[in-house]
Amino acid sequence: METQLLAPPKRKSRKIPAALIREELRGQPLYYRGYKDVLNGSKQIEEIMGSSSLQSIIVAIVAFFIKSRVDNKLYWTATNEAGLHLGHKNNLSTDIGVFLKEKVVLNDKYFEVAPEMAIEVDVKIDTDKELDYIFSKSEEMMQFGTQKICWIITKNKKIFVFTKNETALIFDWDKDIQLTESITINLQKLLDEEGVQC
Repeated sequence: METQLLAPPKRKSRKIPAALIREELRGQPLYYRGYKDVLNGSKQIEEIMGSSSLQSIIVAIVAFFIKSRVDNKLYWTATNEAGLHLGHKNNLSTDIGVFLKEKVVLNDKYFEVAPEMAIEVDVKIDTDKELDYIFSKSEEMMQFGTQKICWIITKNKKIFVFTKNETALIFDWDKDIQLTESITINLQKLLDEEGVQC
């Protein structure tokens, strides 16, 4: 039995605009965190769609770190919530995705191949079951072909690491984490180097 990541709206008469859907996981729409504030009129849609300043800076720092260490002749390092089309009614996004260039067709559509590695910074959907979402999305991406997924959780300063066919691990973000055979990251050191205090 699949976990419901988002409880359906209590009033069926109120249709939720498609613009408030951030992802779709196995046919289940997953709404932006704060979508209820848009529905009740206390926020505009633009106020809930972006990342926080901390999330944005972490994505930029980590993406630059990875891009500077992968073989750029072989890999694309994509950011900006790269869209992933896994199949019918199965559309996700990733904060940072590292793709094998030979598998990718660049066009105006979502990526239709799995990133070799993905980095997520925080949960950005509206759910009270964050761990269920993290595990479900990670499992779906690994079934699609992603080899490693790291979730950086800013509130707790933890990093969840999912590697295909291996046990999931949780690290404090001041620990060295091996992303690939040749790339090891220490998020706290990177943040210290950039003068980020959080």
